[in-house]
Amino acid sequence: MNAGLRIVADRVIAQAQTAFSACGSVTSVDGRQLNATLLRTADILLVRSVTRVDRQLLAGTAVRFVGTATAGTDHIDLDYLKSQGIGFAAAAGCNARAVGEYVLACVLALALQTHRPLREMRCAIVGCGHAGRAVEALLTALEVHCLRYDPPRAEREGTAGFVGLDEALRADIVTLHVPLTRSGEHPTLGLLGRAELAALQPGALLINAARGGVVDETALRAWIGSGRWLAAIDCWQNEPQINADLLRCAWVATPHIAGHTLDARQRATQQLRAALLAWLVIPDDANGLAALPPLSALNVADKSGLDALCAAVFHCCNPLADTPRLRALAGADTTTTAAPFDALRAQAGARREFTGQSVAIHQGDSDTAALLQRLDFPLVSA
Repeated sequence: MNAGLRIVADRVIAQAQTAFSACGSVTSVDGRQLNATLLRTADILLVRSVTRVDRQLLAGTAVRFVGTATAGTDHIDLDYLKSQGIGFAAAAGCNARAVGEYVLACVLALALQTHRPLREMRCAIVGCGHAGRAVEALLTALEVHCLRYDPPRAEREGTAGFVGLDEALRADIVTLHVPLTRSGEHPTLGLLGRAELAALQPGALLINAARGGVVDETALRAWIGSGRWLAAIDCWQNEPQINADLLRCAWVATPHIAGHTLDARQRATQQLRAALLAWLVIPDDANGLAALPPLSALNVADKSGLDALCAAVFHCCNPLADTPRLRALAGADTTTTAAPFDALRAQAGARREFTGQSVAIHQGDSDTAALLQRLDFPLVSA
C-alpha cells in the first residue's frame, strides 16, 4: 500500500504521523528550514504557510505531490507544480470558523471600549469566501449589520447583495478576508493604500486577518499614528520580521493566529489526508485522527446576557490579551530568528473554537442560553 513512499511534513501539522503513516514513512521537519537537500529523495511534501514552495525548493527532487495545511496558497508556485505534473492539495476553509471567531472577538472588544450596541454597528467584509462567510454568520447572529465587498463574486452572481469599495470603507468596521494575488482582474496586493485608508471613517476599526501585503503598511503606520481610527493586525508583511513601529501602535497585534486553533489544524490535516489518499487511489479507512479532548466547562453562572457572552468568547479568543506578548518582541532582534514569533503562534494555537468549549450557565436563564447558542457554545447547567 505505497508503504515505501517517503513523506516530509512540517512538524507543526497536527497528528501528521497518525494521519499519513498509511501512505508511507513520515519525517517531520522545521518548515522554515526546508530545502532541496532535505527533499532530494522525498515523494510527498506537506507544508504550512511558512514554507515557500517553488522551483528553487523542488527542482532536482523526487517530490510528486505537495499539500499545504492552509486555506491560502500564495506561498505555493502553482504554475510550477502544474508544469511539472506535481499533484497538489490545499485545505480550503479549514480555518474559516477560527478566523470568524477572532474577528467577532475584536468587534466585541470594540463595542465594550466604545460603549456602542452591536446592533448599531456596520461591518464591511472584504472578501466573502470561506472566512468571510464565517465572519458574516457570527456577526449577523449578534445583529451586527454586514456589508459584502467581493468583486469576483459580484461578477459571477450579480451585484445584488454586494457593495462597492467606497461604501465598504464607510463602515464602522472593515475586515479583510481576501487571498494575496498579484495579477488578474482583481489583484489584492496593496488593495488598501493611502487613498483607501484615508476614506475610513473616524473611529473605525480595520482588521487584517487576510494576508500581509493586502494593506500598504507604510500608509497604515501613518494613519494609525494619527489616532483617527484603530487597526487590528494579525497578518504582516515579511513575517516573522514584522514592522516594529506598526506593531507598537496597532490596537490589536497578533502573530498570524486568527485561523490558528486546534480545531482548524485538525480539519486541515483531515482534508490533506483525504486528498492524498484520493491522489494515491488508496481507500480511506475512515479511522481519521484522534478526537480532540473535551474541555472543562466554563462557569459563567454569575453573569448574564452580554456579560456572559463576552466571558465565553474572550475565554476562547482574546486578541487584546494576546497583543502585549507580540508587542514585547518590538525591542527584540527578530531579524535573525523566527523562533520568538513561532513560539507565540504555537502558544496561541492551543486555543479551541466555541463549539469545543462548553459553558455552564444558571439553569433558568433562557435569554443568556439563547445568546450563547447563537454562537454555537454547548451549554450545561451550573
